[in-house]
Amino acid sequence: MIASVMNAGGVGVQRGYDQLNQSAERIGQASVAPIEGGPQQGAAPMVEQILAKIQVQGSSKIIQTASETLGTLVDIKV
Repeated sequence: MIASVMNAGGVGVQRGYDQLNQSAERIGQASVAPIEGGPQQGAAPMVEQILAKIQVQGSSKIIQTASETLGTLVDIKV
């Protein structure tokens, strides 16, 4: 069970990093006019950066908590 929680945390971190990369790419295209393929709204990718950061932090906390729980269980059984 702890492994599945850690796996879910890892997936969350990866998705957060993927979102960070995608929104960073859109921010990089901000100098391109929308008619030439640039973003329609400049603020949306910046908001996505904040949300992705929160996702990575939350998922990292899940991994940390699962690791601490596993350590406690090992200590109890020893």
